[in-house]
Amino acid sequence: MSDVAPIPSASRIVDETVARGPRTLRAELREIAALGGPITLSFVANQLLGFVDTAMVGRLGATALAAVGIGNGIFFSITVLFMGLILGMDPLVSQAEGAGDRSRARAVLGQAARLGLVLSVPCMAIIVLAGLLVGRAGIDPETSRNVLHFLLGRLLNVVPFLLITACRVYLQARGHTRALVWSAVWANVTNVIGNILLIYGDEGLAYIGLPRVGLPSLGVLGSGLASSIASLVSFGVVFRDIVRREGRVRADELRADRETTRSIVRVGWPIGTHLLAEVGAFSIAGIFAGWIGPEAAAGHQVALSLASLSFTIALGMSNATSVLVGRAVGRGDSTAARHAGLLGIASTCIVMSLSAVVFAAAPALCARILSDKPDVIAAAVPLIRIAAIFQLADGAQAVAAGALRGAGDTTSARNANVVGYYAFGIPLALVLGFAVGMGAVGIWWGLTAALFAVAAVLVLRFARLAPTQMKRI
Repeated sequence: MSDVAPIPSASRIVDETVARGPRTLRAELREIAALGGPITLSFVANQLLGFVDTAMVGRLGATALAAVGIGNGIFFSITVLFMGLILGMDPLVSQAEGAGDRSRARAVLGQAARLGLVLSVPCMAIIVLAGLLVGRAGIDPETSRNVLHFLLGRLLNVVPFLLITACRVYLQARGHTRALVWSAVWANVTNVIGNILLIYGDEGLAYIGLPRVGLPSLGVLGSGLASSIASLVSFGVVFRDIVRREGRVRADELRADRETTRSIVRVGWPIGTHLLAEVGAFSIAGIFAGWIGPEAAAGHQVALSLASLSFTIALGMSNATSVLVGRAVGRGDSTAARHAGLLGIASTCIVMSLSAVVFAAAPALCARILSDKPDVIAAAVPLIRIAAIFQLADGAQAVAAGALRGAGDTTSARNANVVGYYAFGIPLALVLGFAVGMGAVGIWWGLTAALFAVAAVLVLRFARLAPTQMKRI
């Protein structure tokens, strides 16, 4: 027998904490850390996929880097809408878990997976259409061609991406988060190998000391294909964990249940449009930067990749906070729901201050991680400094949105993001970037102003949420 005690699972820690009744601040922080830590690690590892893509493609030059940046923006702007529809299961599963209704949680998972398969078809069609039309958005022909190639490579990513979303929401609501971390780890290993082989071909083989075999260099297309293969591996890991814990998926679980599907879509539509508004704003900013030139677009992509990596911390805490608020609402404890939400917001702001310090203190060093091109680094440094300023606002708005989602309010985040970005942030970005002549820096200041406005609205909305407004759905 080993003398080392086993590490308790997130679900065990949370269940023990709830069972002890009234909780201290330390207990609440322990609860958030037990659930949020693994979820955050999984999001960080997943974000590293795009981070590695950017770093490896960055060696091909500014045009390829700009194409991957714009292509990723288009891919996520489209897929997040459909992902948001799947995320409609989030409060349904966490509230069912809080109420002890495990059969309901499993039924929601089956319908969400079925919905993901159905939605993948229109999602892929829209991605192809966007790739064909990107040249009409004012992007130069070479960059536009590379964007289309990258999107074609990522096309097969859609199905596992949506199915992973359903599995992740279910596992985190149940407190079984370890598989999420391992799925992301294996995806990263697969992605690195795939990038070496598919982006560079024989040159990649020679770099790692293997003989040349006539493997072609696919460039940005290879980067997209590597991401798709990595996503398939990631799905395999989380699906295997669910089957191992709860048995094989039965045919009747995937049979159409219109009432449950309608509930998922009804809750998920505001989530999807909220995510579309937020991600779409930064994608539009990437196109604005592309109007300035490939160097500005590449600098935008480097800074955005770094900001996106730090944002995964907030995203993980947002999901954990949503689960904890949803569980409390499910068991009828609005006081615990409020405490979980406010504590999640406060603790995330503290953690995000660390990334703010790193970005402010060493922007050039951060940029060199992703590119060795002096012109790209020079374009990225002022944007990374701006990213340092909006770190706390970015974290606060993400976690406040998660807290509201757990409480059953999925429309406030959508409304705040649509108004904040499209009535205020993007017009200001255009004015500062082009009318005032500040370029990419002006574009980023416009988005930063929108982020602070959205964060203030959402935090106040949750803080003022009445117990009667925290409802099970």
